[in-house]
Amino acid sequence: MLKPEEVASGAFAGLVGTVLGYPLDVVKSRMQTNAGARAGFGRTLAHLVRTDGPVGMYRGVGPPIAMMVLMNGVNFPAFYHFKRVVGGPQGLHDSSREVGWGTTHGSVDPTVILAGALVGPICAIVGTPFELVKLQMQLDGGGDGMRAKRAYKNSAECARTLWRKYGPRVFYLGYGVNTVRECVFNGVFFSTFEHINHGIRRDVLGAGSDSVAVALAGGVAGTVGWFANLPLDCVKSGIQGQRLGSPAPGEWRVRNYAKVGFLEAAAEVRARPGGWINFFSGAAPSAARSVLVSGSRFAAYAFMLERLGGGGVGGIPLGE
Repeated sequence: MLKPEEVASGAFAGLVGTVLGYPLDVVKSRMQTNAGARAGFGRTLAHLVRTDGPVGMYRGVGPPIAMMVLMNGVNFPAFYHFKRVVGGPQGLHDSSREVGWGTTHGSVDPTVILAGALVGPICAIVGTPFELVKLQMQLDGGGDGMRAKRAYKNSAECARTLWRKYGPRVFYLGYGVNTVRECVFNGVFFSTFEHINHGIRRDVLGAGSDSVAVALAGGVAGTVGWFANLPLDCVKSGIQGQRLGSPAPGEWRVRNYAKVGFLEAAAEVRARPGGWINFFSGAAPSAARSVLVSGSRFAAYAFMLERLGGGGVGGIPLGE
């Protein structure tokens, strides 16, 4: 059973993390597609600031905020719920049980990895439509020669246009690869946090460092999770960020307007100069964003959870 205080804390964490990290997410998307193929992190960021300005760096931020408030309102409590469920017998059905570095259970606990991976399908169901609108907005008018002229004024117009032109199925374009991506990310993300958090707090930072330890462990976990999932994220960006074709009136079959599937997107990434290394395009902004977003997200989650009387993350009573 999901706990209300965990749901509310997760939603707050999603809001904080998204607002802080969104500009770096735009840079990542530009680098992963043709819009950013010509440059690395610094040049892509400079080009974005020069052409779109500070306000433009938050172009399309509406769907991610809605998505992450909703998604984090589910995935944080879902993880701790699954951790209780799959924890096994002998009193291990407890979301606050300690595992990993700095605990009496120092080895890797596969049930924690499984609990994180089980969050993936939930995230994909919630997040795939928002991801599609976000990418279409981020790459709209990106100066790639195909969409230099903006097609949408805002995210709401983008969503309405996509629905009217392509029907409801378009919002789950890329759902398959996004599901696998979310399983990989959440399995690595949550399990990394759970396995290093106590060690950072007890063996590195010492007493009174709970809040800093949670933020640091969250930042490390986010970075490791993103590197594990970046190849799939590149392919997903290619599928959801493609320029959609024009279907015949009333014809809503996806393949009639979305010609880029998993194999085509993967082949396109591989074919660019640099070869296989392209599957890690956007690594620099992803790493910077992960430290900022994941660290702040876990810290915000722990902060709000304590304020709502739910304790701290993984049983850490923050503020002691």
